[in-house]
This record gives sequence, structure tokens and C-alpha cells, in this order.
Amino acid sequence: MTSISSFLVVLLVAAAAAPAWSSPQPSPRCPPSDLHALLSVKQSLGNPKTLSTWSQASAECCAWDHVRCDEAGRVNNVFIDGADDVHGQIPSAVAGLTALMSLSLFRLPGLTGTIPACLTALSKLQFLTISHTNVSGTIPDSLARLRSLDSVDLSNNKLTGPIPNSFADLPNLRSLDLRHNQLTGPIPAGLVQGEFRSLILSYNQLTGPIPRDEAKDEINTVDLSHNKLTGDASHLFVQGRPIGKVDLSWNNLDFDLSKLEFPPELTYLDLSHNRIRGTVPPSLARLSTLQKLDLSYNLLCGPLPKYHGVMRHGCKPYEHNQCLRGAPIETCHQL
Repeated sequence: MTSISSFLVVLLVAAAAAPAWSSPQPSPRCPPSDLHALLSVKQSLGNPKTLSTWSQASAECCAWDHVRCDEAGRVNNVFIDGADDVHGQIPSAVAGLTALMSLSLFRLPGLTGTIPACLTALSKLQFLTISHTNVSGTIPDSLARLRSLDSVDLSNNKLTGPIPNSFADLPNLRSLDLRHNQLTGPIPAGLVQGEFRSLILSYNQLTGPIPRDEAKDEINTVDLSHNKLTGDASHLFVQGRPIGKVDLSWNNLDFDLSKLEFPPELTYLDLSHNRIRGTVPPSLARLSTLQKLDLSYNLLCGPLPKYHGVMRHGCKPYEHNQCLRGAPIETCHQL
């Protein structure tokens, strides 16, 4: 064999063994089941202009607006937001998107009806947002079958009835936002504890005590303001539990503040407009990271601890406090 022939053989062998760098592989096509489900969703919502890319003429649904897919080409994220031309109820066809991990329906004033039980078919769902809509009715207890749920945002709707007790059993739930609805009844036992990072139930009509929680899991935000809650909330500040924001304002809570030890991570504390008694504790002075403080409109007695950590917020956080007997908190200019 000549040297030239040998050289050509070597080139052919090398080319066969080399990886294919020439062109990227095309992304997987949208499966017919996902395509059909998305087109049915669009039709149920009145064929809005905001979903104009959702078309049978373009079968590559992973390239459509408001849609994301996983590496296998399955639709795993649908997000429709800020559209005034969306009308109707949450389509039952959503249940056909069985690989869905995130569903967000946000700022859709034309979205009405109830939260459908068919969402329980989305067994992989981790993030559910139905917010700033006109969806009404009760929160279906069946949502607790979605064991993978990490975040649930049902805020700013017209939801009524109780918070399902089963929500307390969701093993992976880290964030729950139900603010600005018309929810009634008690906070389910066990809901405040667990692995929560954010629990927002404000601007509802919830009643009864805040369930006692002795857990010391890390939690960033607890906002239970603007409800009708009663009783003792001091257990939220159990020693050793890091917590960033606590807003319990505008309730009927009644407990002694005097000996509370606030966590050093606290950056926001609003206990205003309750029936909290006692004195302002010295531990408040050690909160160097506290940015927001409001203890006004309670039954606290003075004098205030004479520490910079207390007074650096000014007088406003302590206004309108008068204990049932004895002197009120002294005014700032007297300190």
C-alpha cells in the first residue's frame, strides 16, 4: 500500500471514530398530547391574542410564548400573565400536561370560576400560582394530593371558606401565600410548623389562635396580619428559631411582651393594633438588623428601655399604648 493510500485509510478511520461536531441535534418535538392540551387550553380561554403563537400550524410548542419544555420536549412550565383578553374558567385541559412542574396564572382579571379538582392529575407540579384573578369558591382539599408542591400562591382572588387542614401534611411545601382573599375559620394545626420559608395569610377573616409550634426550623416570613386572630403568639419567637419577618398587626392577640427574646435575625416586626400587654423587653435593643418596628395601638406600659436599639426607631412605633392600669409608656421627650 502506498503512503498516500495509507494516509487516506487513517483519515477515514479517524473520521469514523470522531464525535459528530458538525451540527447540533434538533430539539425533541412537542408530543401530540401536550400539543392538544395547550390548544384546548387556548380555546377554553377564548383564543386570546396573548396566546397567538399557540397554533396548530407551528407544531413545535416548545418555541411558543408562555411555554417552557424539559430536555425530553415535554411541557413543564406554563405561565400566562398580565392579559386582559383571557376569559373563562381554569381549563380542565391543563390536566393533560402531565409533565408540568410549574403553572402560573397571574394578573388575569377575566379568569373566573373555581379551582378545578382536575389539577390533582399534575403529579409533578411543584409551583402553583393563581393570583390576581377573579377565581372564587373554596380551596379544594384535593390539592394536598400534589405531594411535590413546593410553593403555592393563591393570593388576591375571591376565595372563601377554610384553609384545608390537609395543607399541613404537604411534605415539601415551603411557601404558602393566601393573602387578600375572604378565607374564614382557624389556621390549621401544624400549618405554621414544618419546613416553611414563607407563610402569608394576611387580609382574610381567619379566627382563633395561632397554632402552637415548638419546632425550630428556619423560616423567613410569617405574615398573619389583618385577620381576627386571638390568643397568645409568643411561641412564634421560640428561642433558637431564626426568623426574618413577623407581621401580626390588626388582630386581637393578647399576650405579655415583657420577657420575649427576639431572634437576632429579625428584620421586620409589626405587632400593632392588638391587645398586647407588658413592657417593651430589653431584648429589642439587641436587634441591630431590625429595619421595621411597630408596637403601636396596644396595651403596653412604660417606661421604655433607655437603649439606642429601642429608640433609634423614633417614637412612632410606641404610640397609642395605654395599659389597663398604671401609667402609659412615657413619651420620647421624657426619656
